[in-house]
Amino acid sequence: MPVENERKYVLSPGFDAGRLKGWQALEIRQCYMDDGPRIRQIGADFIFTYKKWAPHAGELVEIETPISRDDFELLWPLRVQSVQKTRHVKVIGDEEWVVDFLRDDAGDVYFVLAEVELPRFQAQPEAVPDEIAAYVLHAVAADDNRFTNKKLSDREYALRLLASVPAAVG
Repeated sequence: MPVENERKYVLSPGFDAGRLKGWQALEIRQCYMDDGPRIRQIGADFIFTYKKWAPHAGELVEIETPISRDDFELLWPLRVQSVQKTRHVKVIGDEEWVVDFLRDDAGDVYFVLAEVELPRFQAQPEAVPDEIAAYVLHAVAADDNRFTNKKLSDREYALRLLASVPAAVG
């Protein structure tokens, strides 16, 4: 069963991607459908994702499967929200770290979020990578759903949330 087990960290708005030397950079175009699924384009790859909380197991099941460019293009106009982002990826041991720079229609970064994909049942990462540790504004609690990528794809929501984060630090 594919289970999503991740932790998120809000980074300073001015965090510079140049600090992520050795991380793989990917351009992503993704959107959300009104009935729950997500589609994304990463380079020449197209992916369909469905997530569902399984309360009896206390886990989030995530199913991803490749789709064709044609299927992606058929679904894209049906989106209710979309986001463009530059993702930087680095695997450290058993953990996959990503730093997403969410961009508005003009291409300007409006939110920076780091995520770590952890092995199933692991509660916390071994350590926050040195490249980002000093720029963490807020470690997001595992059950805090304010920081979902779907919600953050709304620029105005993300900016309001970011404005509230410093008060939550400490």
